[in-house]
Amino acid sequence: MSEKGLKVLSVTIGVLVVIWVAVTLLPGGGGGAGAPPDALAGFFRGVTPETATAVRFQGPGDAGAVELKRSEGGWTVNGYRADSSAVARFWEAMAGAEVGSLVGSNPANHPRLGVAADSAWTLDLETPDGARSVLVGKSGTRYGTTYVRLPDAEGVYLLEGGLRPMVTRSLDEWRNKQVARVDTSAVQTVEMEREGTGWTLQRADSSWVMADGSPADGATVRSLLGELARMDASGFYGAQDSLPPLGGSVRAMDQAGDTLLFLTIGSGEGDRWVRVEGDSIVYRIPSWRVSRVLPELSTLQGEG
Repeated sequence: MSEKGLKVLSVTIGVLVVIWVAVTLLPGGGGGAGAPPDALAGFFRGVTPETATAVRFQGPGDAGAVELKRSEGGWTVNGYRADSSAVARFWEAMAGAEVGSLVGSNPANHPRLGVAADSAWTLDLETPDGARSVLVGKSGTRYGTTYVRLPDAEGVYLLEGGLRPMVTRSLDEWRNKQVARVDTSAVQTVEMEREGTGWTLQRADSSWVMADGSPADGATVRSLLGELARMDASGFYGAQDSLPPLGGSVRAMDQAGDTLLFLTIGSGEGDRWVRVEGDSIVYRIPSWRVSRVLPELSTLQGEG
């Protein structure tokens, strides 16, 4: 081949290499393999707490799915009461989500970015217009970003906003941990039993007394009433858990003698189980909380 021919061939090869780089490596390349930003943005468009009927989070592997469902009484998660604050934060993250730049369109990079089918978290939404899904991968290089792609597209985009922590929450993190809420101004009598021994606390004109009229320790009573006013669990016991035997109970009653709250509490050390009458959920509460809602008699009498 002549020298002129070699130069033409070299220039041609160089041009082809430049074109290949532009098509396969640069953002927006890949012959249309990456869905355009508008397609991904469409996943979030028009979805609100009022239009969505269900939200499903599925982690990689054999992890069970977490499903939020909207009902007349509020949102439930896998059939349990959902934490309204957690649900509100999810919708805030959805409203604030913004599709950023295209990271790449090469499927070989999907595992590294956490958006491969077997490693991504799947977020499914159900709306009156139908179902829609997006794959949520690893966190991006900037705070509050994550890699996402549509299931049927190869393009991976950087999503602005704090969506990933919401998608990867466990079932217990979504559940409502409220054990009890009582208007303590209506509480007139508290009956307690611990280790087979029972005692009664009664409201007097300006203080609390024991059933025999002796004064009760003010600080201990305030702690007890504080727990009755707002008791939150640290977690839950499942059907597969072996529970220690009953350790005590607390019954709060109003002036008419009607029960406002009845708690049964497990025995043992460390975390204890607690049930509310009329509620099938078995809550987990720390031992220090038990000592506040079910104090020892000597402490309640101010002798401890």
